[in-house]
Amino acid sequence: MADCDLCGVSIPTVCPVKVFEPRFEHSYPEGIWKGLCEKCLDSAKGTFDEKSDEEGKCVPGNKFDKCDLCGTTCQLYDIDVFVPSFKNVYDEEVKHLCRRCLEGCNKAYDRKDECFGEHH
Repeated sequence: MADCDLCGVSIPTVCPVKVFEPRFEHSYPEGIWKGLCEKCLDSAKGTFDEKSDEEGKCVPGNKFDKCDLCGTTCQLYDIDVFVPSFKNVYDEEVKHLCRRCLEGCNKAYDRKDECFGEHH
């Protein structure tokens, strides 16, 4: 079993997304892999499609705003995720991803069928 790095749901297979964490920049210059479930990957893809017209460069943001996947402090985009809950089945939360992580999610979305199998 694997856990989604955004919502925490435990599923048999997650889709790998390459991210570049600043604190591991010297140890892993090619990036590291994070795993996302299908719902979080779909949500990230939707946000990427909405924001694809915007400027692709990260601009400094609030020092307390950090990407939920890589920890970079820069301009962030909101992602709606459904976190498993004991009260409700799922609670909707907003996570924040940087442009670079959104691009990684977009690439992972293209190979989503390899990760989760084709759904008919």
